[in-house]
This record gives sequence, structure tokens and C-alpha cells, in this order.
Amino acid sequence: MLNKITMTTNRNLLIAILLFPASMYAQTFTMPVQVNMGGSGLADRAPMMKLDRNGNIFVAWVRGSDGMGNGPIAMTSSTDGGATFSMPSVVCADANCNSNFQRTAQFVIDTKGNIHLVWMGSRVNSQPDIWYTRSIDKGKTWTKPVSVCDADDSSKYAQDFPSIACDSNDNVYVSFLDMRMTQRKLAKTPLLYFTRSTDGGMTWSVNKRADVPPGGIGGTCECCSQQMASTADGHIYITYRSDINNIRDIWLARSYDKGMTFQPALKLSTGDWTIYECPVTGPHIALDGSEDAHIVWRDSRDDSGKVHLYYAFVANGSNETPVNTAFDADGAQTVNYADIALYDQGKYRAITYQTSNYGMRYILTNTNSPLVYNRPVNVNGNSAKSFANVLFNADDTRYLCWQDDKNDAGDIYFAKETSPLTSASVKNNNFENNFSIYPNPISKGNPSFTIHRESGSPATLKLVDLLGREISSIPLGSETSQIVTLPNITPGVYYFSLGDGSLPRKIVIGQ
Repeated sequence: MLNKITMTTNRNLLIAILLFPASMYAQTFTMPVQVNMGGSGLADRAPMMKLDRNGNIFVAWVRGSDGMGNGPIAMTSSTDGGATFSMPSVVCADANCNSNFQRTAQFVIDTKGNIHLVWMGSRVNSQPDIWYTRSIDKGKTWTKPVSVCDADDSSKYAQDFPSIACDSNDNVYVSFLDMRMTQRKLAKTPLLYFTRSTDGGMTWSVNKRADVPPGGIGGTCECCSQQMASTADGHIYITYRSDINNIRDIWLARSYDKGMTFQPALKLSTGDWTIYECPVTGPHIALDGSEDAHIVWRDSRDDSGKVHLYYAFVANGSNETPVNTAFDADGAQTVNYADIALYDQGKYRAITYQTSNYGMRYILTNTNSPLVYNRPVNVNGNSAKSFANVLFNADDTRYLCWQDDKNDAGDIYFAKETSPLTSASVKNNNFENNFSIYPNPISKGNPSFTIHRESGSPATLKLVDLLGREISSIPLGSETSQIVTLPNITPGVYYFSLGDGSLPRKIVIGQ
């Protein structure tokens, strides 16, 4: 049964946003749809949005949470791109799923369309455990919840903040924070644990530790979420916040053998945030087609009280701490809970996050220029918006889903940004192989490379950073092969373009 709320084009909200003096990008948002049906007077909270392989939209949330933020799990779906949503159904009536901070029901959809869902809930003896259920009929019915933790851990030691992923062979992976070692007095902090199922969620492997800090010192921050992503062939990436003697930085755990072993963790933060309490905010990650990792998070490393939203790019196989880019939003307060989505092999990046005074804010960049940079999302007026999700569908439309207080104590809303990406046609141009650069990566100490072009004519080679900001402009002569030496720039990931419609080329500059 479909609800009667539909989004119609004649009610679209048109928002023209002036980015820079020479740049105008018009954002077109559809009228928001309330997907939880609302009206109960209770708080429906903490949505999570995913797409299946056919582009159908699924949204789960904590329904009618009590005064402690706990409640059953509900889900709805849309088969028409968000124009209509099904009547919400209950996934688990006694889930007791917590919705505070970044806790919620986390789920993935495998290649067969089966939905795998995990959450932290105190279902047995008030014990916080990680629970799993699955649906093989698109959310109509669900299996009896089971714990994914070891027999001597489940219902005995506390777990928190689960994340879930799957690969193209429908292996399902779950990571979570685990307190077994702290409660046994064998560790000072929680640790990051991992388990997997190779039979579609029927059975789960013995839990193993995934965070491997240098020197073996430290663990995870006790109240910060972690997030996992998997490649099609089962390479596992987990980003989390550490606690190493009260230094709460962002790290990346990686496995290249389906979680059998994990590499030493890579520190992502270039600065340290020392805080003697949990900041209750964790990172989010997305992987592009080259298996490069894009991570966003919040921290206050400069000790000034100012909160920053950070972005980092980790090239596939890199073992160097990446450059951190701060997204500073003028006037925004309590910047928090960022999400990130990628499109066209990571060339486009959409980031959403919440603030206490501007509600949901939005960043959209590509490798050439920022399209929308740190603007409030004004759909649904001035209502409080939090726990924002963002996704790209197959035709580059951006889907937004968030918690909103416009009509009730807490409701779940969905909207689309239908504005065309200004450079979307680049991916189909005739200049894809127009130029190449070698070697790549290069080092800051020897910042020279050779550029080869198919045809020689004077041109300008532009170097931009990951936000599309121009760093350098280098004139080229008419030779097809030339040696280029970069000016003194900070190590990191950059892109070159010739400004002729050719695809940008990524270059990595090491120390």
C-alpha cells in the first residue's frame, strides 16, 4: 500500500545559490515527503537510507523512541524514485534499538535483493548486544534476531555502534565496538571487532580484533560510531575514532582478504584531538571505483572550541597519513554527523551534515570546481534537521533523507536534488585519452613529471585540489611530451585538467 503523499514537479523548490562571484549553481529540491507517516506524537529518529541494485530506495529508522532513545525498528521503501513510499512496516517490535548520537539500524542489500540489518539493542537482561536479522522478501518479513557476537561475549559483555557491509559474492561483514577486554580488566578502552558470514547471515565467524594500533597501545573511543565499507571482491575498510591516552583521532583499518587479517591501522588525522571525555561523533567513509577511500568527520583539534568538519582522501594502498581538508561553515554551530556519497568513480562528492542553528548543510564538489559549498538545505523551512543521509542514484540525482521536527516530536523526511551536475557530460566526451602523466605518484622532494598529449598545441595545465580550488596554472607549449615541475605545494591528492573537456587526471604528491 502506497501513501498519498507524492512529490510533484509543480511544487518543486527552486533555490539559486551564489557560490563565488563568477559561479552560480541552481539547486532544485523536490518537495519533501514524510516517509514515516507520523502523527503519533512520538519521536521517530535516526534514519538510514540505502539503494538496491534496481535503484529502489529503502529507509529504516527507530520508531517512536522512548525517553532514553530506544524503540522498535521500522522500514519503508520506494520503487518510483521517491515519488511514493510504502506503508512503514515493523522490522523488530522488541528491538530496543538505540537512536542517540549516531546509533541506529544499519543495513545493506546484497546482489539478490536480500536485506541484512544490524543494531545495538538491550533485548536480553538489559545487556547491550549487536543483533542481526534479514529479509528475503524486500522487508515484508524478517528472521528471528540473533547475536553476531561470540557465545562467551553475547549477553555477557557490552557491544555498541555496529556497521555492516557486503561484497559481490554476498558475504556479509559486521564490525562493532566491544567491551569484553575492558570488562575483563585486560584493556583500558573498547576495541574494534569484526565478524563475517559466508552463508547469507545463517552463521557467523569467530569475532576478531580489527583495529591494530602501532605499538599495540590504545583502542577505540567508547561512544563514537565506526563505519565499514567493502569492495566487490571483499576488501574491507573500517574507519573509526581511537582512544590512545585520551587522543581521539580518526584511523582506518583495512583487510585485503575478506577480513581474515587486518593491516596495521592508518592514522587519518594530521592533528591530535586530546579530550578527556568521549566526543560522541564518528567518521563516515565511501569507496570509489579505484578503491580510493573518502572519509569525513568532525573534530576540534585546535583546542579553541571551534568545531571543524574534515575530509581526507586515501589513495588505494597508501600508507601515509593523508592531507586533511577543513570545511569551515561561517556561522554554523555544533557541526556534526557528516555523511558522504560518491558518483562517477568518485569524481563527484556530496557531503551532508547537521548544525544546531542552520539544520542540515550540504556540500557538492567535483574534481574541477565546487558546485555547492557549505550551504544550508532550506527544504522544509526552518525546521530542525539532523542525521542526514545522502546518496546518488544511477542518473546522478542526489537523494536526501533526514530526521525532522517540522510536524512532530521527530519525523523522517525524503527529498531529491534534481539539478543536473554541470560537468556530467565530461564522462562521455571524446578526449578521455587526451593526455597522461608519468610518474605518478611523485614526491615533494622531486616534483617533476612528464605530460604526454595526443596532439600538440599551446595549452594551460591547471592543478586543483580535492575541493576544486585552483592551486597552480602551468602554460604548455606545442610539444606532445613535456617535463613539468610543480611549485612548492603541500603533499596530497590533486587533479590536472587542460580545460578542453578532457577528463581530469589524478596525481598524488608524497613527502
